Amino acid sequence: MVHCKTFLRLLSRPSRSARSWYPIGKETFHVCIRYARPAHAKGLVCAGAFRPSADARGMTRAPHLQGGPVPAVVRFSNANGNPDVHDGVPNVRAMSVKFQLANGKGADILANSIEGFVARTPEEFLEFLRAQLPDPATGKPAPDGVPKFLATHPAAAAFVGRLMQKPVPASYAQTSYHAEHAFLFTAADGSRRFGRYHFVPEAGEATLSPDEAGKRSPSFLRDELENRLRTGPAAFRLLLQVAAEGDPTDDPTALWPADRPRVELGRLEVTGISPTSAQDERRLVFDPTNRTDGIDLSNDPILLARSAAYAISYERRSKGE
Repeated sequence: MVHCKTFLRLLSRPSRSARSWYPIGKETFHVCIRYARPAHAKGLVCAGAFRPSADARGMTRAPHLQGGPVPAVVRFSNANGNPDVHDGVPNVRAMSVKFQLANGKGADILANSIEGFVARTPEEFLEFLRAQLPDPATGKPAPDGVPKFLATHPAAAAFVGRLMQKPVPASYAQTSYHAEHAFLFTAADGSRRFGRYHFVPEAGEATLSPDEAGKRSPSFLRDELENRLRTGPAAFRLLLQVAAEGDPTDDPTALWPADRPRVELGRLEVTGISPTSAQDERRLVFDPTNRTDGIDLSNDPILLARSAAYAISYERRSKGE
């Protein structure tokens, strides 16, 4: 268990990767530390390679988007906090990418299979978590806890609606992934624009019915990817959705209109599952605030709070908690 004082200490100073941080009250931290379970507990780590497109330079001067191939580490995961959850259970799937740059530096992208997020601020997110806490008398959450929260938070209700309508994926390699946060991209000529990342599978999307998913092995997404990669890499196009004037850049619950231009930044190939995947998962930290020159953070309060939360998660993993 991580102590409240440790969490407060980490959040009371800027992280190594973020330019600012988000202050939250001590009581809110206490609830988070005491009750929140680790997310994305079930996953696997893969090797990959990224090659930027010719259009990427016009968007940003970031070194990993300037032309040459860049090695990458990719993690696919299930958002559930149970490491033994069946892959057929409806849930958010995630794809995290770490671009490995010179001198040990890197840049990360975290993306989910559902667009947007369930809360606009850390306090709002923790209110959502509280709604799911078990009642000490029954050991179960109050049946009206989440419905009450959703009734007063329409953006959260819309997110849950998208989640409920999302079929179970047939493959990690045939799922689209979307980063919920906006970043500010600066090109070599000084031009600046906000954008959000999207990974689109070159093999197209494929889903399963609940019956089909339930009949498959508990870890069928890993099994399928392992078999797929024996015959060649799984490829994704990395797109940048460019914001228009007036589009909210500080609210992860707000989706931008579908007609916003999407610029292809490059192509990611996932080449194989790491032979040390289990160990890699314990040592790796994927942090959306980990970025390079040419990419800056927006004022999204959820984004600004994430780095310290990941530091806590890493500390717990390192101690075997």
